[in-house]
Amino acid sequence: MTIEVLRASGDRITVTTPVAEPGPLIAMKLQSVMNRSADKQGTDLLDIVYLMLDESTRRAALAQIRSVDAATAQDIALHVDLWFTRKRPQSLQRIHAVGGRDITTDDLDLVAELVTDATQR
Repeated sequence: MTIEVLRASGDRITVTTPVAEPGPLIAMKLQSVMNRSADKQGTDLLDIVYLMLDESTRRAALAQIRSVDAATAQDIALHVDLWFTRKRPQSLQRIHAVGGRDITTDDLDLVAELVTDATQR
């Protein structure tokens, strides 16, 4: 990502920095949830939901998840099942606790379905 700033003096400053892609970010956050505090679990899960519900990132995220090797896809699917199916009530509670009060169980079901479908080989 390149960011350009125009100072009041008219000087321009340009900085280029790498940013995470949505698919790998989802995979990383899915895996890290279990090793985080309750608040951080909530923000990681909420980030995953937002990345999947946002039309501007969903397509790229799903394409990236579809392109991973079978072992990585299986790992992603296991974590989706854990956090978005088996521990859905706990996940929803943690998401609500960090400000995602507009997120519903239907949203979690949709995320689980989309990501799980992308991991099928």
